Amino acid sequence: MPTTQTFRLLLAAALLCGWSSCCTPPAEDYIQKPYVQQQMSGLANAFLALLPPDQAALPAAGAEARWLADTAVVQSAAIARDNRTVLFGWLNNILVNSNLRDRGLCWQVQQDLYRDLRRRPVKYFRIGLTIRDRGTGREHSCVYVNAAGKGLQGSIVLDAWKNCGHLVTLTQKDREGGKWEEDWREPFVSKAFPEGHSYGMEHHLVWPGWARKRPMLVQRIFQSDQQNEAKAAAE
Repeated sequence: MPTTQTFRLLLAAALLCGWSSCCTPPAEDYIQKPYVQQQMSGLANAFLALLPPDQAALPAAGAEARWLADTAVVQSAAIARDNRTVLFGWLNNILVNSNLRDRGLCWQVQQDLYRDLRRRPVKYFRIGLTIRDRGTGREHSCVYVNAAGKGLQGSIVLDAWKNCGHLVTLTQKDREGGKWEEDWREPFVSKAFPEGHSYGMEHHLVWPGWARKRPMLVQRIFQSDQQNEAKAAAE
């Protein structure tokens, strides 16, 4: 008969396999599916609803809204495929922090999506960066879209990280209960990816703090494992 510990390990493995199988980046052809087409169309209309009625009726504003919506959905999936995402949200972070994946943290996905949305200059909309619950264990980074000249308040937040590249959108009401604020990194990120740039998906921002922090984190994990092994051997 298997022990309780063995049963728990088997259960954890089964759950992990289940999460992995249901959390895979969308295939390249998934945008042809009717529900994805509906999502892009609905998101474009939601963007237009952010504008004053006289602007929303303009063909140029409609073209910008459709481009932003299509790009947000398509590139969210492409970023997840590029990062080889296999687990939901913070579970995928474990792979990155353990050096099993190079990228895929929420702020990396945030800045990648921002990069892709800045390839086309827009006149009627503002693309910004936001952080939820900064400085806590629940800290999370996303992109937002609002009318030109406006900030985070009343915007639509785009989360490409949470569901493995299946774009999640959050209205102002959806964000109640969390402390959302403008991302202090935006001035630096906007200079790295100016409107109308032509950088490809291989261009990523590398923050010096993270470049130093990650090897230290991996080293601490390794040292902790060594200490546990030494302790077990001494018992």
